[in-house]
Amino acid sequence: METNPIITKKKHPVRKILLWVLASLIVIISIAGIYVYRNFNQLLSAALLKSFNSSIISDVYELKFEKLRVDPFQGNIRVINASIQPRLKPLKEYPYINSSFRLSTHKILLTNVQISTLLKSGILQLERIEITKPEVELLITDAIPIFFPFKDSTVVAAEVKKSGKKPIESFLLKEFELTDASIHVTNTAKLREIEVKKFNISVSDLLIKQQQGKDQISYNHIEVSIGELTGKMKNEALKDVSFKDFKLTLDTLEVQKSVDSLTYHFADFTTGLKMLDLQTADSTYHISLRSFLLSYRDKSINLKGILFKPNVSNALLQAKTRYQKTNFSGSLGALNIKGLNFDSLVYHRKLFIDEIRIDSLELSLYKDKSKPVDKTKFPKYLGQKITAIPMPLMVKQVKATNVSLVNVERKEDGKTARVSVGRGTLTAENITNLDPGGLLKLNASAYIENKVLLNLNVAYSYAKPQFSIDIKAGKFNLLDLNQLLLAYTPAKISKGAVDEITLSATAFNTNASGTMKFLYHDLNVDLKVAGKKWQNDVVAFAANTYLSTNNPLSADSPPKVVKFKAERDMNKGGFNIILKSFLGGMKETMIMSKENKKAYKEEKKKWKLRGK
Repeated sequence: METNPIITKKKHPVRKILLWVLASLIVIISIAGIYVYRNFNQLLSAALLKSFNSSIISDVYELKFEKLRVDPFQGNIRVINASIQPRLKPLKEYPYINSSFRLSTHKILLTNVQISTLLKSGILQLERIEITKPEVELLITDAIPIFFPFKDSTVVAAEVKKSGKKPIESFLLKEFELTDASIHVTNTAKLREIEVKKFNISVSDLLIKQQQGKDQISYNHIEVSIGELTGKMKNEALKDVSFKDFKLTLDTLEVQKSVDSLTYHFADFTTGLKMLDLQTADSTYHISLRSFLLSYRDKSINLKGILFKPNVSNALLQAKTRYQKTNFSGSLGALNIKGLNFDSLVYHRKLFIDEIRIDSLELSLYKDKSKPVDKTKFPKYLGQKITAIPMPLMVKQVKATNVSLVNVERKEDGKTARVSVGRGTLTAENITNLDPGGLLKLNASAYIENKVLLNLNVAYSYAKPQFSIDIKAGKFNLLDLNQLLLAYTPAKISKGAVDEITLSATAFNTNASGTMKFLYHDLNVDLKVAGKKWQNDVVAFAANTYLSTNNPLSADSPPKVVKFKAERDMNKGGFNIILKSFLGGMKETMIMSKENKKAYKEEKKKWKLRGK
């Protein structure tokens, strides 16, 4: 019988020994690595604290963190649960420090740190700092806040010599990132409190350098954004401020700061925000802005959705004034500024603009004429108001479209008069205080009561208080102005039509004079003035007087073209003299003075001779 051979396993004691030795080495190396890593982290933690504590800033602030993680191959250090906060008791006193800050964050990432330099000398050299979702508290107690000790103080110099600590003379950082910060600012000096959410800042190539008497700061690129800001202020013109989506970008910024001056230069600058909302200190007015965008490179500023309105009634606003004063409110669809010379504005305090475009402007005016006029005020014409502006100014052109205006007045008898102007356009040229011999030219057209198209050209002199006036209107039915006439006079148009209105005049400082051609036919005016005070010149010249129903009187008669003169109310502005000139020309057309009658007779003689 054949039997199966017995197979016996050979023992390999050498292999087992090697495996055990290898496993033991791995365990030992792992334990040693962990030990070294932990000790390395402790060394780096100590070095990082030493670097901070070697600066005089550590006399006032202390750095704390829970733990530190290092990647020795990449040179990255992650600081967990870090905070910088004021010491309860400063190690040294710096009397000029008047404000403080506090920062806490879950994570700080330091990139490409020179670890050997940090361990050997305690000097922190790195390329990038990234701080995520920090919470920052700022306490400002002076108009010019100072948070840190600085090199120039003689007090600091003495303390540095004694303690051996070094002030920060220069600091170079390749990149800095602050993400989703929350900032709370308490400013007791100016009684302000500001809350900021989602604050982000990105900085590249930051250089800070202190020299005797001045600080130098430069950046290659800065981006700042704010998700939302709310602020409350006291003892200022504004009480509440809020906005969203603020963004700011700066390229190649250089700043030099000394005790009494600040100079800066930059290559490009853009900024913008949305949903700006302002409340005045007395809660009287509300101001809002839907969006704002400024571009240095494009030389432009664009605003949309501007609103300015009172929170209280016109009666309450008027109750605050003794004399006649116009309340106004309104809205603006868009305002675009083009060709703005930012360099002249920033560095030389001169305002130069190529063009301003305004669209969808709505204005509401209100005045209580039952109040007295302030006899101590003597308004200047627009030309003199512009020349009085202290800042050098040049705006080549302003264009406004879709302009509407509603003027409401409370009359002396307590009744209300209302005038509306719509579908208006306006062009202004040569708005400047640098052309003393020039003219400010305005051209406007609009529909009165949405019926009557009126064109107005005005040229203001910068050299002296005077301006020229040209008014034109085409054909319209006089019945369309009944609502306007009844609001201001006891006159009512029964029938009649206007064929043409042309007025040319010059307004001087105290009066105006010119000529007017007012062509109409089939005029019939119903006057009810018994027992009432006449409200204006139209009623004054028309009452109990025969009015010409046509101009010209007949097809074979020349039209009446009259000269007029109007006296200026010195306590009112330029629009009043334009209105008085218009009424003066109408009066002379219907009821002519001796001079105009004489001139008209001569014209009729010439007319007849030409007819023959």
